[in-house]
Amino acid sequence: MIYGISYVYWLIYGSSLDLPAILGRLVGLGYEIGRVGYREGVVYLDPLPGGYAARRVYEDGIVYLLADLQRGALGVFSESYNLLNRGVADVSRALIELSMPEPPRAELHISFGLRGSDCRREKISLSGIEFVKTGLVLIHGEPQGGEGMFVSVTPMGSDRYMTYLMIGGGWQYVVSHMKRVGDILNSLVNYFICGPQTV
Repeated sequence: MIYGISYVYWLIYGSSLDLPAILGRLVGLGYEIGRVGYREGVVYLDPLPGGYAARRVYEDGIVYLLADLQRGALGVFSESYNLLNRGVADVSRALIELSMPEPPRAELHISFGLRGSDCRREKISLSGIEFVKTGLVLIHGEPQGGEGMFVSVTPMGSDRYMTYLMIGGGWQYVVSHMKRVGDILNSLVNYFICGPQTV
């Protein structure tokens, strides 16, 4: 039913992101990091192979860290929810040890493939041509600039869909919804295919 799921949790600081200090602290937690520092007052990063800022190998998988220097953001990436939580906990510990405040903004991005039939598809006629309306876009609140959620389910053909969920807002808002993201995903899938399924 669901395949290829991945999670990215972004901590967005903007111009106040001290990436060298954060990555330096993560070395002590078992992370391999890219070369990072300041060059003429500007942060530079020579990433690890694959383009990652850092990574940590756990017994059940790998947590990767991404850096977006233009946004001043540090991302935690994994294909496992449990590993994502470990990575976010590692970064949170580093921030506490550095006495850095919570990021002004956070975003959780989840994407996955979905196999199933859109039970809500409908036929629409435009100018005498019959179309099938399938997939959906849902918005709660203001996910791009404020606090809220964005959902997109896009058809890929043969009852296959690419699904994307983004939760954006303040640190506490995103963390609180992250704790119940399994329920949100299950509800989304059940709504779309009109049947009880579990992620």
